[in-house]
Formats: sequence, structure tokens, C-alpha cells
Amino acid sequence: MKPTALILVVIAGLVAAMEIYTRVPLEVPSATLLPEIPADARRIVLIAHGSVDGDNPQFPALVTRLAGHYASREEPAVAVRFLRWAPWSDERLRAVATAERLGREIGPALARFTALESLDLVVHSSGAYIADSLCTSYRAAAGPQAARIEMVFLDPFQLHGFVDFRHGKRNHGRCADFALAVINTDDPAPATNAPLDHAWNIDVTAHPGRAAMTRNGHYWPVQYYHDFLPGLERELFEPDFSGRVRGEVVRDPPGVNRP
Repeated sequence: MKPTALILVVIAGLVAAMEIYTRVPLEVPSATLLPEIPADARRIVLIAHGSVDGDNPQFPALVTRLAGHYASREEPAVAVRFLRWAPWSDERLRAVATAERLGREIGPALARFTALESLDLVVHSSGAYIADSLCTSYRAAAGPQAARIEMVFLDPFQLHGFVDFRHGKRNHGRCADFALAVINTDDPAPATNAPLDHAWNIDVTAHPGRAAMTRNGHYWPVQYYHDFLPGLERELFEPDFSGRVRGEVVRDPPGVNRP
């Protein structure tokens, strides 16, 4: 075999090996990771971090922010919870496969909440893959009584396996009744800079509030959602896509409070 051909064979073998490796999830104790939720919950809001991010203070702050938002609306039986899947999230190459496994296992557990009317999944980075698989498994377990599902993707990671960099773009939010993606297009995190085909997208790259951020841009969509979106007029989040367009990208949505 010629040297060039041998090199190509070796490269192809390495890519195939990595593709297989990245699709093997870690064993996750899903039964203990799902936070305690009251049996009579009518709305469940689950907030999930991405890889190597379980201790990011933005997420507890977001839990407090959203809990306060629903309390101010006097909406009954709302459970806002943080789904901390570290340290299993911390093996970056297998984080997506692990997130999918976690979602598949948690979905049926949520089907036991028979009073549930709305399931809201707020996910950052590779946590996006929890939302997709959780939605599918929940719907399968809950059947016709399944609650409405809303997804909020905050700079979602879109790489699946080792080579498919656009998998998330094509698939994130497909299962949801309504999906919103908050993205910026110039941060250093790979495979996070494209709008989603199955979500209504807000591009916050040039938003003036970003000037106060000291962390890299991958975390700006989380902060944007914390600072501005919970106070929006409710019509931004519609029951379905009849009033919004899947794949649409906006940069200055109506109703957002300015800094």
C-alpha cells in the first residue's frame, strides 16, 4: 500500500473509532438526578447545564429568577428545578450521548405527574440533547395525556457524534410544541453558532447588554435569558408555531425590556 493510501486508511479508522466512542453514553443515575417535584405540579420547569458546567452560578440564579417570575404571576403549582448532571457531563466527547441517555430515562419518570399541563425545558450547550430525548420519551410514556412542551435552547451545542456538526441545527426542538433558541454567532464554543431549523431564534450577538459580560460569549445567551426574557409579554411564547415561524431569526423581539 502506498504511504498516502495508508495515511488515509489510518485517518479513516481514527475518525470511525471516535465516532463510535462519542456515541457511547456513560451510566447515569437518573433516578437520583431528577430533583424532587410535588405530585400536584401543573407546570414543571427543568433547567439543565452543559458539559463541565455543573457549578456555574448562572443556573441557580436562573432558577431563582424563573421561580420569582411565576410567583409574581400567581401561577399555581409551578416547580422550577435545576437538573445538575455533573460530573457525568464532564466527559466532553461523550456528553451528548450521556445527555440523550439521561433524557430518555427521565422522560417516563415525568409521565407520572398526571396533573401536569406544561413541561418547560431550559437547556444550555450540550444540555440541549437532554431536552430532545426527554421530550420523545415523555410523550411515549404519557400518551394522549402528555403536557404541552416548551423548549428554550441557550446557545445549544449542535455536534452529534464526531462529524455531524449540524445535527442539532436540523433536530433540536423538533419534538416541542414551541421552541425558542437564544444564540450568538461569534463565540468560541464549536457548533453553537447557527440558528435552529425547528425553533424561533433570537440572535443576541449584538445586543447592548453583552457589554457587561466578563465571560466568553457562550454564556451570554444564558445571561440574556435571565435578564430579559422572563419579563416578556407572554405572547412571545405561543402555544404553537401558528404565530411564529420555525427557523426564523430575529434580533430585536418585541416586548423585551432594554437594559
